[in-house]
Amino acid sequence: MNNRIPVLSALALLLLRHTAALAVEARPCAVDFCYSPPEWQTAICLPDDPQKSLVDKSGELLYHYNQGGREFATRVSVEAANNTVWRSQELDSPRVPIVRTHRTAEGLEILEETFAVTDLARPSAPTPPETTNPVPARNDLLLVHITNTGHEERSLRPKLIVDTVLPFAFDRDKQRARVNHFETITTSLRMAGVEEKGTRRIIQLEQLTVAAGQTVHFFILYSGGGAIVIDPVTVEQALACRERAVEYWQALPLPYQRVQVPDAGIQALVDSSIRNIWQAREIKKGLPAFQVGPTCYRGLWIVDGAFLLEAAAMLGESNDARNGVAYELTYQQPDGRIQVMSNYWKENGIVLWTCVRHAQLTQDKAWLESMWPRLERIAQFIQTLRRQTTNPASVNYGLLPAGFPDGGIGGSIDEYTNPYWNLAGLHAFIQGARWLGKAETADAWQREYDDFLAAFERRARRDMKTDPQGNAYLPIRMDGQDLPQRAQWAFCHAVYPGQIFAREDPFVAGTLAMLQATEREGMVYGTGWNATGIWNYFASFYGHAWLWQGNGRKAAQVLTAYANHAAPTLVWREEQSLRGEKFTKVGDMPHNWASAEFIRLTIHLLALDRGDEMHLFEGLPPEWLGPGMVTGLHGVATPFGPLELALRVDQAGKSATLSVQPLAPNCSGIFVHLPGAPPERLSPEKGGTITFPIHAPLHTAEGQK
Repeated sequence: MNNRIPVLSALALLLLRHTAALAVEARPCAVDFCYSPPEWQTAICLPDDPQKSLVDKSGELLYHYNQGGREFATRVSVEAANNTVWRSQELDSPRVPIVRTHRTAEGLEILEETFAVTDLARPSAPTPPETTNPVPARNDLLLVHITNTGHEERSLRPKLIVDTVLPFAFDRDKQRARVNHFETITTSLRMAGVEEKGTRRIIQLEQLTVAAGQTVHFFILYSGGGAIVIDPVTVEQALACRERAVEYWQALPLPYQRVQVPDAGIQALVDSSIRNIWQAREIKKGLPAFQVGPTCYRGLWIVDGAFLLEAAAMLGESNDARNGVAYELTYQQPDGRIQVMSNYWKENGIVLWTCVRHAQLTQDKAWLESMWPRLERIAQFIQTLRRQTTNPASVNYGLLPAGFPDGGIGGSIDEYTNPYWNLAGLHAFIQGARWLGKAETADAWQREYDDFLAAFERRARRDMKTDPQGNAYLPIRMDGQDLPQRAQWAFCHAVYPGQIFAREDPFVAGTLAMLQATEREGMVYGTGWNATGIWNYFASFYGHAWLWQGNGRKAAQVLTAYANHAAPTLVWREEQSLRGEKFTKVGDMPHNWASAEFIRLTIHLLALDRGDEMHLFEGLPPEWLGPGMVTGLHGVATPFGPLELALRVDQAGKSATLSVQPLAPNCSGIFVHLPGAPPERLSPEKGGTITFPIHAPLHTAEGQK
């Protein structure tokens, strides 16, 4: 706020940064899932799949979300042997969503592999955006492998468990069970009979004999979709289906190649995040809808979608992202507003930012020009909203009408999330106008923006509070009646990507200090809907704010904490309890705004555009400078064109060489932030290389600078 609100002295600002640096250095950097939730669920569906099949931590298949008065009306599992003990669960690989659940019993090792049968997939790649997504036959396979680790032959009587509140029928003659009248469950073992215990149907399967030291296989097949196709039928066919599923996922043309980091844990989560975004997506109104998740957030959410679309564009999938923007714009109303949710005024600012950012990342002025009349109508609606707050006696004078804050605070109240995002949207809109050469339009809207920002500063000065640690901050509710950190997501967004505050603004430092004071498990605590929990992907909002303020080391440590709150199957829930406390789950899982944020933060630690400058490695973790390590961005979209860079450490770990390809002329300079030295400048027109010693304050440079 241009230093007009005296929150922290310069000395306090320096102390804050020093304290943050010390706290960061004390934290471990390994990705070991040490804060993983105690339960989770993982998507096994195909890209753009209308069938959002899930597998939970126990290995159960989950179907029919929010039907029959239950979270999942149908749950399908198998008991391969008596008294089995769950040991672990992982994916076949980050790019191959075959969920592998490990169990043991006396003298037995049991592996359950659950995946979607890809043989029936039409098409075999993500659905072209100009088509309507079909509802193909869809089969999910639970493939069970039992190994006898003992010295004697074992006889087992496996059981198939179908727990459903929907209509159920068992047909012994046809050797199948049916759920919801037509969805069909078959197995490679003969079904001997069924026992009903409430909603649980326990289907006894034929006896299996496992010789000492040998492995046997059987499977359960769940057939659904728009048609029922019973395939596979034999164990051999099922094993072949597994191999073809691996081939399908490995060959799928998703944009994995863009981001390369030497930390295996971070790389796995980046790759899994990309896959999960396309699994959650669907084709609606003939356009790709980048959805947050497969259950309660299976739909369009404008703020979530903005960052999903940015992540897709950054990864080079500009056509998909553009069609996603087009889908969001189908929600524009005759008066210009964007409305998916009532009183969620921030949707207008978010769409302004989304469109301008998309145009910047794709370097497409013509597209932005074609969208401009629609964007002007959105900006005019924001102006109309402001004209509803002209009473000087009202608490929101000059801002916006009461609205829904979200992110931990419900209702329609006088608050700051809607002003934050509409300021950010107008800021981006003015940038877009100047980029297009619309000087008069930009000047006119600059006056509106300045008046809006001045009104915000007056109200903020009135509503500032101090937390127990002495940090001055602005609460989200104008009445201040909540936790200091609650719903501060929009403040973080106002810092970045909103860029509405000066970098040295003490208001930002004070609010970040307040948030830092709440940290638990390396994350901000109690900022979301769960006052005693962790909002996982808030870590990216928070990390980006620190990064924008110049503390890249802190941002990198936040990324690691973020990674460690994922499940071992490389997915996040929206919110979860602290480790050791009674588990409370909030929101969807897999949560793909979380996926998008992990991608965004990883990339921005390595490359962040600041106005007309490209800054590299502000948040490069020093742990990524080990012997032989390679870090690269390969065609990642930026406002200066695709960025191609590679940082290679020699095998002795004594020096590193950075190579950067040229960028577009609208970039005034490439600034490389090297350890222990001032930033090094490279010419955007020529790119170049920089070689520098590791753990030394000086370096040498080669190439055009």
